[in-house]
Amino acid sequence: MSEERAKDETRHAGRGLLWVAGGKIVFILTAYSVALALPRLFGSEQVFGFFSAAFGAASILNNVLIASTVQTVSKLVSEDEDRAAVTLRQGLRLQLVVGLTLGGGLALAAPLVAERVLLDAELTPLIRVAGGVVFAYATYAALVGYLNGRRRFSHQARLDMTFSVLRTTGLLGGAALGIGALGAMGGFGLAAATILGVALVVVGVGRSASDGRGVPLKRWLAFMAPIWLYQAALNGMLQIDLQVLKRTATALALDQGMTQDPATDLADVLVGYYRAAQTFAFVPYQLILSVTFIVFPFVSRATSLGDDEAAQRYIRNAMRFSLLVLLSIATPIAGAASGVLRIAYPEAYLAGADALGVLVFGMVAFALFVIGATILTGAGRPLLAATIALLSLVVVVVATWLAIGWAGIEGHDALVATATGTSLGTTLAVVLVGLAVYRGFGAFVPPLSALRGVVAGAAAFATARAVPHDTRLLAIAALASGFAVYLGVLVATRELSGQELRAVGAILRRRSDDE
Repeated sequence: MSEERAKDETRHAGRGLLWVAGGKIVFILTAYSVALALPRLFGSEQVFGFFSAAFGAASILNNVLIASTVQTVSKLVSEDEDRAAVTLRQGLRLQLVVGLTLGGGLALAAPLVAERVLLDAELTPLIRVAGGVVFAYATYAALVGYLNGRRRFSHQARLDMTFSVLRTTGLLGGAALGIGALGAMGGFGLAAATILGVALVVVGVGRSASDGRGVPLKRWLAFMAPIWLYQAALNGMLQIDLQVLKRTATALALDQGMTQDPATDLADVLVGYYRAAQTFAFVPYQLILSVTFIVFPFVSRATSLGDDEAAQRYIRNAMRFSLLVLLSIATPIAGAASGVLRIAYPEAYLAGADALGVLVFGMVAFALFVIGATILTGAGRPLLAATIALLSLVVVVVATWLAIGWAGIEGHDALVATATGTSLGTTLAVVLVGLAVYRGFGAFVPPLSALRGVVAGAAAFATARAVPHDTRLLAIAALASGFAVYLGVLVATRELSGQELRAVGAILRRRSDDE
């Protein structure tokens, strides 16, 4: 490869990274705007919880479809770009089968899922609409995977940003119509169908410079199956506690003699409060997720070259950086949890503050697990990562169910119980993945860095808790104070060196000069 060509490819990769990062930022911003606006549009914690139970269940399936399909189609397209069109058409046929099976099956089984699994027959129409969304996601993901495999990152990012805007418009517009949760879900379904049509036009499936046999089906399934297993367990760990809370709280209320409607309404209110807590508990994980895109290629290359020393260095640096950043966000949020919820939600949702204080640490463990699992995958051990995720998912479900049963549904103890059960599962996940990574590479989170991070985090938590946060402005001040104390303790304990701070300052100055 010539030097000029190498530079061109580097520039293309850099522009692609910026486009994809831009798409991710738009997705995060729109997703949070939906999460914060829907409670006010619904005007009821019960309706918000009712909607969240159905939407969360559909999101697990949708996220699995997007991740597994995009990765599989992208890899197979990139391996032989001359036959990319053939591979795309084959992928679309496969995803049509997957989408019809999962989406159609979900729509047909909606009464069973609503009545037997979530114990609320009124969820049936929402779950039916969710089935249509699942079908659209399955097909759309194949088109996005094709663009990714062809390195058409700007097209991919534009599609994803368009979908983010359509999704937000559909959800909020549907909710604003005044027909409640069904309106919001219907708007979501319309957005999914619209972006599928747009993607089919943008990508096109009729143009082909080659023809013939595609990739063997066995190869498709062999590559996709481990990703399916891992993503299903991963997304289940992240979101299934909402459905466990919905079902368990309804069952407990019925056991106490309530009739069906009051029981489901009580459960929906609890789900609404818990969903509000989730919104902010997910912030540390969302912000640190980009580390996985960096650590994967470095570890993969180091292991393929047999460079154990380089692999250890990458792992230690990635885990240290991730832990310190996660704690810098999580500990002030936990300390000022009621103030954090007050920033964005009506007063009633402060009921979820104690759950937020627990769950945000569970999400720190979850984020560290995801980075550790990425390291294992980069080292060629995806099945081990998937197995740990699956085991931890079982613990999340069982621990959450048992904890809610012990806590009961009087007051808001069930919310803390749900957060505790989830955090137990994610903690087990990070412990197991830490042992696996350390056994394989001799490195994970540096112990002294972890100790100093915990000390700094405790100081940040105490500071944020001590600073009054009973108004929105004071809540922001409490968070800022906790963050400042956290950095101060890290500097005082020499976990953050002057050289590191100067390097960060230099990066910020360069960005300012560029702007």
